[in-house]
Amino acid sequence: MKIRTYGWVQNPSSFASLKKVVQIFDNQSEHYQKLLDSLIDTIFFEEPRESLRNKLINGVQSFSYLELVGTSKDKNNKSPRKRSDAMADSLIQISIVPQQAKNTGKTWTDNWTSDGFLRWAVSLNFVSVDRETDMFSITSKGLHFSRAIINSEEETAILRKALLSYPPATQILSLLADSGTYCTKYYLGEQLGFRGEKGFTSYNEDIMFDWLGSATKSEKKLIKADIEGTSDKYARGICNWLKNVGLVDSQTIKRTFTNGEKDGFQGYKINGRGLHALRQAQGDSKHSKLEKFVMWEFFATHGNNREYVRTRRAYIVKFLQETNSLAILLDKLRAKGFYDELEIILSDIQGLNYFGLRIDISSNRVSLKDKINDFSIPELEITQELKDEQAEKRKAKFLKETNLPMKYIELLDIAYDGKRNRDFEIVTMELFRNVYRLHSKLLGGGRKPDGLLYQDRFGVIVDTKAYGKGYSKSINQADEMIRYIEDNKRRDENRNPIKWWEAFPDTIPQEEFYFMWVSSKFIGKFQEQLDYTSNETQIKGAALNVEQLLLGADLVLKGQLHISDLPSYFQNKEIEFIKA
Repeated sequence: MKIRTYGWVQNPSSFASLKKVVQIFDNQSEHYQKLLDSLIDTIFFEEPRESLRNKLINGVQSFSYLELVGTSKDKNNKSPRKRSDAMADSLIQISIVPQQAKNTGKTWTDNWTSDGFLRWAVSLNFVSVDRETDMFSITSKGLHFSRAIINSEEETAILRKALLSYPPATQILSLLADSGTYCTKYYLGEQLGFRGEKGFTSYNEDIMFDWLGSATKSEKKLIKADIEGTSDKYARGICNWLKNVGLVDSQTIKRTFTNGEKDGFQGYKINGRGLHALRQAQGDSKHSKLEKFVMWEFFATHGNNREYVRTRRAYIVKFLQETNSLAILLDKLRAKGFYDELEIILSDIQGLNYFGLRIDISSNRVSLKDKINDFSIPELEITQELKDEQAEKRKAKFLKETNLPMKYIELLDIAYDGKRNRDFEIVTMELFRNVYRLHSKLLGGGRKPDGLLYQDRFGVIVDTKAYGKGYSKSINQADEMIRYIEDNKRRDENRNPIKWWEAFPDTIPQEEFYFMWVSSKFIGKFQEQLDYTSNETQIKGAALNVEQLLLGADLVLKGQLHISDLPSYFQNKEIEFIKA
């Protein structure tokens, strides 16, 4: 059995290209014939080309993942130095013409894009997959889409119905309907998907606007084009699909910054047609509920325990179709081998709501309001042993013992993932703003610290680092912090024309500035880095590991830590809000 991820699509946006992908499985389609007549010759390698040619001649309508998505190999059958050097070797690759084809002459796409389009076709129930054989074929809905006239009312109706059956799309429409105004991808991503785990990170809207307002011209271009959490990216993609079928409108949402300039991000708003379609799909006096399409693979995208989590959530959905009792739901899960804490199950239910299934929970009652297709759950031995059980228990402990939202508890994972430095930086600054109730400023970029924290009477220069094995002494990073501290002391435009220190209010006394590193944990001789930085600058600093970061936030929520006392914790050592 081959386990893949479906349900979450990042980049494909062209329904015309999607149609070509679906038509690969329809031997009566125009595109199928075009593949046979000419496109098949685009495949560079003889073996896959002739094998697929033979299948097309024989009218085959089911293909394997490899035949559809292909690989990434150059002319010498080796891994290419860059993606553009890869030669075509699959059906989807030769079906989609890249936007740059006129300039490059390259008429095929890559395997990464091909995977995205196949995932999209499966997620909208146009193509089905046999996970035992990894073979794909067209569904009845896909056949209708394949044979509808391009850009016809029939085609648009098919696409609308498919999107209204796709839970993340109805979640976006519901959020827009509740808002009643234009919303950014950051606002929508905040409430989309299984928050608190890798694959569903969202960046805070206010922090992103602040960052945009203080950015240089080149940084603004990068922020608007490329700085987004994964959930934000999903939200943007889904909004554009909905816009393309006439259910959503868009315009730029602008804010006026302190320098008088205006700028912003793309915004989306549900229109009258979208509201009408959403109400019909949810069921009203004249219409029955539209069945939502889900698969086991939709319920998690990443993580060491992905299959375990998918299966637990899948059974929650199955059992909610049988009972409204939380106690009975828990009993049924235990009978299947799931002995997770109640807080984990409740977090799953919230995640399923954000995924796009409407579930009401009140006291001991849990009610699923949607009609769900009869999806299958693979028989896997996943309840015998949790991978990385210690990390899961740590997250469960924080869920149970703190009042923190799951999105911040995810920092326990993010902090230990060196590939997620930006996620760690942005979510940490959001935590300081929204929970600690400090003013926070995300700076990021060359010759600037990662961020600033401040109140009227004190300020902190912050550097965040995600390290899998912990943060050990680094003289280079100490010297970098020293430069920031000296920048702030001297405030000399000739020394640093970026003038990032202007984000601090003028009310802060010079002796009330501090420095701080935030990371997963601190190891080795890191204490020497704190001492060195303080001795060189004559100001005090601290280090804060991710667990203490969260424990401090929880103390603030519970009224047991007053943020005005924070300066007393800067003693050139690790901060311990609660003794470990």
